[in-house]
Amino acid sequence: MPLRLTSAQQAELGALATAAFPREACALLVGRAEGNGLVVERIVPAANLAVSPEREFELDPAVHVAELRRLREAGGPQTILGHWHSHPNGRAEPSVQDAAMIYDPAMLWLISAVDAAGAAPPRAFRPRADASGFDPFPLQTDS
Repeated sequence: MPLRLTSAQQAELGALATAAFPREACALLVGRAEGNGLVVERIVPAANLAVSPEREFELDPAVHVAELRRLREAGGPQTILGHWHSHPNGRAEPSVQDAAMIYDPAMLWLISAVDAAGAAPPRAFRPRADASGFDPFPLQTDS
């Protein structure tokens, strides 16, 4: 069951990461289940409210609540599949700090490494049910 992302969405995430560099950028991933996969239909950028945005992210909870309200009012099949954030001058894999932030094991994590030259393609992860860390999650792009 892969997470499906279009090349345009991948480019959008890269642009967000590059624009925020050297701070972490973050966004919600909104989509739906389709066949044997999960399809990202929208990326909802959010402010990073972390005290140290160069090393961590805290997605603006007002954006999360507003999106939950919008989805409930729409009543469709869309849901928040997970979130994305960038790792400036880091790797596209969860950090120890990311593991400490696991609050919902159903939420997928998409992470992009970014440096002064730009952003690398993101990688997907699913938190373990016991919140002890992450496991890789298949990611499919149309590129």
